[in-house]
Amino acid sequence: MVVLGGLVVLAPLPSPAQSADPELAHGVRQVREGDFEGAVTTLESVVRRLSSAPERSRDLVPAYVNLGVAYVALDQRELARSRFGEALAHDRNLKLSAAEYSPKVLAVFEEARQRARQAAQSRKGSKAPYIIAGAAAAAGGVVLATRGGSEASAAFSGARFGNLVAFCTDDSVNVPVPVLILVEVQAGSSSLSIDSAAAQLIIVTSPAAPGEVGFSSGQATDVNPKVVAAKTHATLQVTTVLICNNGPGDPGRFNEWSGRVTFTTSAGVFTVETADRLRVNIP
Repeated sequence: MVVLGGLVVLAPLPSPAQSADPELAHGVRQVREGDFEGAVTTLESVVRRLSSAPERSRDLVPAYVNLGVAYVALDQRELARSRFGEALAHDRNLKLSAAEYSPKVLAVFEEARQRARQAAQSRKGSKAPYIIAGAAAAAGGVVLATRGGSEASAAFSGARFGNLVAFCTDDSVNVPVPVLILVEVQAGSSSLSIDSAAAQLIIVTSPAAPGEVGFSSGQATDVNPKVVAAKTHATLQVTTVLICNNGPGDPGRFNEWSGRVTFTTSAGVFTVETADRLRVNIP
């Protein structure tokens, strides 16, 4: 049992079938014990691994739910909403019990459910890439939050897209569209290890479908390099995807996306946003 902002959060352990995955069980246990930063590192690794194994898709639900709980505890509301949205994408009938989760967690979960419904309605008859619902505001490529470390120990800056244009072609069904985000990092007096990265992509402009603005996508994310030597600089390459579903016959259009990346590192948790935008052409 964890007390979060005066509210009780109960993070249930996986069912027996789910606990067959030791890493997933460990991540859920970290949430239960209040090690939220550790849980983010563990569970982001779990979802990356399980996303490439379709036969394990059911295990993604508890992984995403507990990631959402951890991000709520870390005051990362948008990332929490994104991870709850991922859970709902795998189980649209998913419900969280008021006996097991705090009102704060339940409120963010319900926001994710509402966003998912809005996204589903907007996608009907639209030539938009498929997106997991969420909402966020765009900002320059700066550090937004630091947890568990000092900003002087490591500095993240200069977040921008490595590819400024992407295409969601006709007749695409669940086609991954690669996205690259570059981030500058300066290590402090100690070597910096980057345990995980979680990227969230958000529509900020959609001239032909303004109702899409604010929708977000949070797919599996990787980062390289994963270690930066003390007092050295590196350019991190963050890779993720958008999932494209584009039916034939509709007029071509485009939308523009901002990016947000949260790094869990040996110096703490850092979040940066891209200073530029990714244009997705939907011909």
